[in-house]
Amino acid sequence: MKRPKIMGLTGGIGSGKSTVAQRMRENGIPVLDADAFSRRALEIGEPCYDRVVELFGPRCLREDRTVDRAYVAKRIFSDETLRNALNAIVHPYVLERMREQTEQTDAPWVVWEVPLLFESGLDALCDSTAAVLCKEAVRVKRVCLRDGVSREEVKARIRAQMTDRQRRERAQHLLYNDGTRNALIEQTDALCRWMEEL
Repeated sequence: MKRPKIMGLTGGIGSGKSTVAQRMRENGIPVLDADAFSRRALEIGEPCYDRVVELFGPRCLREDRTVDRAYVAKRIFSDETLRNALNAIVHPYVLERMREQTEQTDAPWVVWEVPLLFESGLDALCDSTAAVLCKEAVRVKRVCLRDGVSREEVKARIRAQMTDRQRRERAQHLLYNDGTRNALIEQTDALCRWMEEL
């Protein structure tokens, strides 16, 4: 079976990346969500669980022994060394799962939705890349409303990621989300048509 082409989809927190991914699914293109695999990696019984608990200590666990993701997020976005250590544990697991599922797909394209696509080097495994770009003020407001966190916490997460300028320089396709949702959907549909034609 021929391997599907891979479109790497990225964008900063609150950029609208999930909206683009959902629209791609609606257009019949399989989307693999790296964040979903990352969450699974921290579940009890998964290979990363014990190593993550060892890294963060017992305070990262809730009473039911599940990992408190909010606690982990707060720690890693204020500590680059800790963030890199967590990524070193979780990223290989995520890549393995995404490769497995890609190989099992008979669609012509698969989308890899990866917030840290360029930072992790996963863009090297993609046939093309797309970045969703959005003004920081809009992103901060969105994430505060969505996640119930402070502006300072959102800005710390943004600082921990690549800038939109850097994404713009590296991505082959750019989708702008400073306007309406419909405008973003139209751009996504155009990208999907390009993928189909190719």
